[in-house]
Amino acid sequence: PPGPPRGGGLFPPPPQRRKRAKEMTWQPDQGRLTQVGELLQACSDPSQHDRHVQALQMLDAGKREMPDFGCYMLLVFCKMPEAPMELRQLAGLELKNTIRLQHHKMDTNVLTFVRQSILDVLGDEVRRNRMIAAQIITTLLSIVTLDGWPDLIPGLVARLDATGPASQGSMATLILLCEDHNNALCGQHHADTLGGLLARLMAQMQSSDAEFRAGAIHCVKHFILRLPNALVVNLPTFLNGLLGLHKDASPEVRKEMCQSLCLLVEVKADFLADAQICQFVVEFLLWTTEHDSDYDVKKEACEFWSSLCENEEVPSDVLKPYLSRLTLVLLNGMVYSEDELINLANEVDSTAPDKDSEINPAALHYTSKHHVAEDDEDEDEDDEEGGGIEWTLRKCSAAGLDVIANHYRDDILEALLPHIHTKLTDGDWRVNESAVLAMGALAVGCEEGLIQRNYLPSFVMHLLTTMLPSEKPLVRSITCWTLSRYSRWIAAQVAPETGQPSLLQPLVEGFLKGMLDQSKKVQEAACSAMATLEEEAGNLLLPFVPQILSVFAAALPRYQARNLVILYDACGTLADSLGAELNKREHIDVLLPPLMARWQALADEDRSLFPLLECLASVVQALGQGFAPSAPPVFQRCERLIAMGLHQQQSGEMDSMDNDFIVCPLDLISGLAEGMGGSIESLVGPSQLIPNLLVCCAHSDASVRQSAFALVGDLTKTSLNHLRPYLGQLMGLLQNNISPEHVSVCNNATWAVGELAVRIGAEMEQVLPGLLPPLITLINRTALNKSLLENAAIAVGRFGLVCPQTVSQHLPHFVQNWCKILSFIRDDVEKEHAFRGLVKMALINPQGLLESFDCVCMSLNSWNIERMPQDLHKELCDLLAWFKVNLEQSNQWGHIYGRVPVEVQGQLQRHYNLAA
Repeated sequence: PPGPPRGGGLFPPPPQRRKRAKEMTWQPDQGRLTQVGELLQACSDPSQHDRHVQALQMLDAGKREMPDFGCYMLLVFCKMPEAPMELRQLAGLELKNTIRLQHHKMDTNVLTFVRQSILDVLGDEVRRNRMIAAQIITTLLSIVTLDGWPDLIPGLVARLDATGPASQGSMATLILLCEDHNNALCGQHHADTLGGLLARLMAQMQSSDAEFRAGAIHCVKHFILRLPNALVVNLPTFLNGLLGLHKDASPEVRKEMCQSLCLLVEVKADFLADAQICQFVVEFLLWTTEHDSDYDVKKEACEFWSSLCENEEVPSDVLKPYLSRLTLVLLNGMVYSEDELINLANEVDSTAPDKDSEINPAALHYTSKHHVAEDDEDEDEDDEEGGGIEWTLRKCSAAGLDVIANHYRDDILEALLPHIHTKLTDGDWRVNESAVLAMGALAVGCEEGLIQRNYLPSFVMHLLTTMLPSEKPLVRSITCWTLSRYSRWIAAQVAPETGQPSLLQPLVEGFLKGMLDQSKKVQEAACSAMATLEEEAGNLLLPFVPQILSVFAAALPRYQARNLVILYDACGTLADSLGAELNKREHIDVLLPPLMARWQALADEDRSLFPLLECLASVVQALGQGFAPSAPPVFQRCERLIAMGLHQQQSGEMDSMDNDFIVCPLDLISGLAEGMGGSIESLVGPSQLIPNLLVCCAHSDASVRQSAFALVGDLTKTSLNHLRPYLGQLMGLLQNNISPEHVSVCNNATWAVGELAVRIGAEMEQVLPGLLPPLITLINRTALNKSLLENAAIAVGRFGLVCPQTVSQHLPHFVQNWCKILSFIRDDVEKEHAFRGLVKMALINPQGLLESFDCVCMSLNSWNIERMPQDLHKELCDLLAWFKVNLEQSNQWGHIYGRVPVEVQGQLQRHYNLAA
């Protein structure tokens, strides 16, 4: 591309060197090289803004349009040592980015030229140049692969023997390769390469250069989790090398050593079976956690204790001899450092604006409430004591004590409690604060032991009366968090003389006062604690609702972005916990105006909308018709957001995986439908919601489909007439998603199709051939998610209710597992529909039940008869009597009914009049 006006040649012609036959013979065009130099110079000089911007645009165009653009960048970076340093480095970075982004357009000869030339720069005297070369090499290897560059790693290993910059550049490159390509290196066909590499790295652990020792451990560390055979056979050598460095003078070496031991104890802890090694490792890490002169090294050593306890294969007695020392070390590590206090200074003042770094991006990413957890998916427990996103020794120590408390429980209390008690009354407020944090860390694992020791009553009163009113914001903050960890116990305490909760009132009042504190950190902790208390105390909070809502209303216009997210969660949790109890005019008039003011103040493009939308979805369901006056503008904005999100994705303005602007409003409309019932129909009718909903049902992203099918089910119950014109298309979309590949999507599609079936009746007949087989497949995969199995069983039962003639013919293929699943479903209208379907199918195809008649009987026994509709009870009694009469006539009753457990037979006689 043409460059900015030239001011003379920046680069002289490169020296012409004779090429070996096997090398490339690419030669630059001198005019274009000069032009490239001028572009690089303009790009590196932002003082002339217009020229700088123009040059950046031209450089970007060059990447796209010049097939040999990379060669020019390489030439400047590698072959022109006389060029200005900043231009060489800029050329190197542009070369890396060109390879990364435009490699599919680059001629293979260009990549070959880069490969032939780049290794020489690893010996450059300038460290920055060596690092750029290493980045280019690891980027290029992602394209050409290890098979396409077989001599790369052996060549780098050989260069380790060199002196000076060449060996340093090789080590820097190996570090990046082990980070970026360890998966490929662990492949079986690269075993020899990896074995040779690991052996040389372990030898480098004895280098006289600390940078090489740390780099070698860092490289090996990246293979520990994968445990390739090449590492397993060299593990004793690696472990001995590590332990031999326990007194290394370099903090970086000691840090790498601690990280490696943490990884080893996670995946290959059998080295601790050797009593000598075990004692050496534990003693070393105990000393390091407490005494090391480097903060980061202490923090990495502290991680070991959590890793050790979380590995269930490690015998529990490994740490028992050290528990009293270890827990005291962790307790001492929970005191705020001076640096932490300086960093937290901004959080003391509620008027100081939030920094972007203080707002966790995950808090603005929406997770649908319609999500169903996979069996191997852990739910994140969001009750960390807070204090910013940075991981510190204090937090690491608290997390370690938490894990140890869960693992060893009461075993740690005898030695630890006296130390905590002493620190609670220490003259240094930081020490008091650390003791309160420690008690919070003990809450889950040691609560029973603390109750047995009668420690909690006096401790909780001390927090409420002494710590919560402290003049130190950080003490008030941690006190809120620790009290929230014991909130279930506190809510359950009853005054003998009144029979009423004895500690709940001061706890609620303390949290509410903290929510309006001048410190942002106290606001955050108190608000989060209030949300936890709402979950634990539930209806016990009803007497305090006016106070709670009054504080929520005062906080909503006062809070800044970070704490607003937590406040929205507290509002939503209160609505989830109390439900329709909030649907009173005096409550609505306090809570809704400030929430709606926030709603109106945020632009459609503002990601702060997501936590507010999630909050409103809960509030809407709780208020029901009480939300009706605010429903039209909320519905219309949600519809607009969905349409906007779909349009921006289709036009390429928004990433197809950035779906919060679609998922969040879908879920809020679901909340409207669930809360307002049929009255939402007047909003759905004139809108374009249904056509957009169908687009969402076909969306490529599972999170969108998951929320879309949930809304289909809700609209089926409230606005079926508006879905009817689209039923053919909708049934096809539902059928395509009844597959457990995405459990949440499948769950919601299965639930929605069951809701449709019970409402459109016999019209389901024409779509049964496509829907019934996948549902039966789900029922027979008994290891699937419980909610998914239940929804599949209910849907099939509803199919049997509306189309019994067809479904009954398939009874032998599903009835056994179907009845087992129905036995564990709560007694509600969905279960009622399934059993009505059972009656109809049994009368058409009784033979289909005989092999599983014992399962049928046990499913009937799962009902609480008092909750069963009388007409259904009569139908089931008649059905059982009919089976008995007919099977007795054929002399089969004794054999078939004999498979039913005796205790179940007794219950059936009592509740269904069925005599053996």
